[in-house]
Amino acid sequence: MISKKKYQRLPLSTLLIYALYQTIFPFFIIYGLLIALKRSLKEPSHLKRLSDRFGLGPIGKKGAIWIYAASLGEMNAARPLVQVFLDNGHYILLTHLSPAGLEAGQKFFGDNPKVTHRYMPLDFFLLVRLFLLRARPSCGIVLEIETWPAMLVEADKLKLPMYLANGNLVALALKRLESWKRHSLYMYRLFNHIFTRSEEYVDRYRGTGVQLQDLTVIGDLKLENPRNPELIAKGQAWRKAWADESFTLLIASSVQAEEEILIQSCIELFKKVPNMRVIWVPRSPQRFEALSKKIKNAGIVSTNRSKVFNDILPINRLLVGDSIGEMDLYLGMADIVFVGASFNNGGGHNIVEALSAGCPVVMGPSTHGIDEVAKDAASAGVFYSFAKPEEMTSFIIGISKSSQKLDQMRTASSTFCKMNVGASQLCYKVIKSLN
Repeated sequence: MISKKKYQRLPLSTLLIYALYQTIFPFFIIYGLLIALKRSLKEPSHLKRLSDRFGLGPIGKKGAIWIYAASLGEMNAARPLVQVFLDNGHYILLTHLSPAGLEAGQKFFGDNPKVTHRYMPLDFFLLVRLFLLRARPSCGIVLEIETWPAMLVEADKLKLPMYLANGNLVALALKRLESWKRHSLYMYRLFNHIFTRSEEYVDRYRGTGVQLQDLTVIGDLKLENPRNPELIAKGQAWRKAWADESFTLLIASSVQAEEEILIQSCIELFKKVPNMRVIWVPRSPQRFEALSKKIKNAGIVSTNRSKVFNDILPINRLLVGDSIGEMDLYLGMADIVFVGASFNNGGGHNIVEALSAGCPVVMGPSTHGIDEVAKDAASAGVFYSFAKPEEMTSFIIGISKSSQKLDQMRTASSTFCKMNVGASQLCYKVIKSLN
């Protein structure tokens, strides 16, 4: 049973700020369209499907399960949950904020007639209400951290149950409770139930005013994501053809602020490890060309994935992964993986992909965005965080010289992910019991 409208229990000051936010939001719409126009010069998909952004566009079958996976990371977390609902006969309305999220959703479920793909409307109450009245979903499931005010308030006004899955409220976010930004954290109270990763997260959500009975620990949905066995096998074959008996580091999801640091690390690794190979896949496609130039300017001879034909790799020691949707190919080639946004205080990107492919992970000191998984993986001996790039480089050099240690870490990585499954099934069962 759905309780009475929760937005009425928000502090008066929060409701006033929400009213002000909605009053000025039309100006943000104009600004957003200008930003989209600018971004479309590099990524044309930002201007596609504009009707979706205004509450129009496809809605699929009424009564579907509405899932909001904003971008690529959220879609990776949503994937096993979407599959569970599909396996139980439900229709899915899959919405996204970014082109990367939409493309991932279409890649995973594009052939399934029960899944409708679209962008989320802009967070203005009239547009959100239009979308919800047209779609009439049976419930909404939001992934990880998205707390768009109009989305939650309008759903609550329509008595549409809303759930947060794979809740990832990092400790640093709680500092907002000491400022006016605390009102965005109060929005978590509008969820009918929150599914999160551990008891530590439960304490954080309770700090925002969420009741204990509205919280359930299920673990991490991303740990259930399957790897693509065909791409993994292809990567393993490529690695053997590229340089058999080599040691391969994959630099994954790096950001611009880390590039100089990582280039110096590569130079040192090539000096100290004769059979060293590096695959470098930046987080943003916009960095493909710029990174390739940086690497060549540093004196490192490299090849881009886009220039590799007929599965024949050159003898160059560094391969720039300038392709979309081939991470499993690169993971199949790797021995150990560095995951980015960790040497720039970015909190770190997803480490589960690498671990589930049997690859231990190294990162810089900033891991607050993945703290719970990182802590458990560190205890299992498959994750290492370093304060300085030089320490990480020395560690990689040491592992490259110990095949026995590497084999133990790779086995432990696969075992770690297999031990942490069942989150999507538990999430599904609780939602069905509450709906």
